[in-house]
Formats: sequence, structure tokens, C-alpha cells
Amino acid sequence: MKKLLIFIFLLLFATSVNSYELEDRLKVMITAKIAKFISWKEEDSTEFVIGVYKNQLSNSFDDILNNASIKSKKVRLEYFENVEDIKKVNILYISKASTSELSAIFKNIENKNILTVSDIRGFAQKGGIIQLYSKNQKLKLRINLDKAQKENINIRASLLKISDLIRGDK
Repeated sequence: MKKLLIFIFLLLFATSVNSYELEDRLKVMITAKIAKFISWKEEDSTEFVIGVYKNQLSNSFDDILNNASIKSKKVRLEYFENVEDIKKVNILYISKASTSELSAIFKNIENKNILTVSDIRGFAQKGGIIQLYSKNQKLKLRINLDKAQKENINIRASLLKISDLIRGDK
């Protein structure tokens, strides 16, 4: 009986770990796919740069985007641990940040034509552009239109159509 309980516990633990890994991988894939529906004011670089602030998604970015291309450009990944280190990127995925860190990030990248993406609760309302969130066990998008327009980021209607839209530039 004891062995059976241990086996069931291990099976449940392994399943939950795998579901978290799967969700992390899905977030990375969605972040990369979003780029196809976005146009930036400044798109003259030969590389497509995705920055990740405080990576909490294990090796998912490297595993999925290693040797990938987006918009016919080779993807380059940059990882940041400090707000001051964030440089010009096309997409900045913010994995983990306090409210004060978010404010500092948004101030640091203001008017730099950077698409911000995160799964942080309330991200779009706090000034981020695209928030990933779960509803009925599905990943959904919430887009802050005013913030996107302020950053000169154009989002195709086909992506807007399947997203929850909010207004309000923080």
C-alpha cells in the first residue's frame, strides 16, 4: 500500500511538472508567433532580438528559438537580470517582476519601439502591451492598444480579433 501511494504521488508530481514545462514552452512559442502579427516602426536590423527579463521559463527560449528565424531574420536571445541592463530589443518578455520593477522597466524602454510581453497578472493594465493569461485551461492574450500605439507598434487586426483589448496608457 505504501509503495502504491508513493507511486501515485510521483506520478502526480511528474504530471504537474510536465504540464508546467508544456505551458512554459507554449508561452515561448506564442511569443515568437506574435511577431508575425506585429510591425515595428524601426525594422532595419539584420537580427530579430528577443530579450528575457528574469527568466523563469527554464531553457524554453533556448530550446525553441535556437537557430530560429522571425520575419526572415535570425533570432538572437538576450537575458537580463537588472532593469538597467535592458537594451534595445524587438520583444521583451518579462518573466518575473515586482510592480516597482515593472515601472522602472517601462520607464527605461519608453519610446524605444519595444513590444513587451508577460504572463504577470495585470500586466496589460500596468502598462505592458501583451499579457498572456489562462482562462478555462487555454492561454489567451490581453492587449493594451493605447500602449502599443504610443510605442509605434502596429498590431494586425487578425491578432486583435482573437484578443481581449483594453485601453489605458499608464
